[in-house]
Amino acid sequence: MKKEFPFDPLEEHAPATRSGRGEHVPLTELAALQEAGPNEPERSQQERAALQEVVLDSLSVLNEEEAWLLNALLFERLSLREVQRAIGIPKTTVARYRDKILTKLRVALENNPTIDDYLSD
Repeated sequence: MKKEFPFDPLEEHAPATRSGRGEHVPLTELAALQEAGPNEPERSQQERAALQEVVLDSLSVLNEEEAWLLNALLFERLSLREVQRAIGIPKTTVARYRDKILTKLRVALENNPTIDDYLSD
């Protein structure tokens, strides 16, 4: 039996409210955030490319096993348990390796002046 709703939950059922002075007032916090736009300053294509290059360079500090684990956890979105099964070591050890790798990357990125400039903006 299909449940009937008094309104279509996917359809905006009420128009945006307006204050007495004719200005637009968003209905929800989400609508207000969408209207406000992004908080981050707009980055140039060249600046984004430079940041990507820095991140790729920092990945070179990882050995083959560390790169594999990082790829499995972050990009392949495998869980700790799935990685544990794949390589046959305890889940807590996998988590410790992950934390060690992320710390290694953080140090490599913190020592880069391009990252300092980006974070100071």
